[in-house]
Amino acid sequence: MVKREDLLRPEMNEVVKEVREMRMKISEKCGHDLNRLFAYYQKVGEEMRKSGKYKFVNPEPPAEKPAPTESPRGETAD
Repeated sequence: MVKREDLLRPEMNEVVKEVREMRMKISEKCGHDLNRLFAYYQKVGEEMRKSGKYKFVNPEPPAEKPAPTESPRGETAD
């Protein structure tokens, strides 16, 4: 875990600045369009998975919502 003191070091400020610059360049490349940006990151992620150079954790499937139940008065509960 990163400590607060580590984030205040000048070297860390440079890293943060570089990351923000790269994110801005990628966003510009995608025309600041969220759908294109999302697709870009999905594509890059898939390429990284296929390379075998990086380890990924597969996300758990979303939990199923329980079926709504009816109250004694015939109303559907949330």
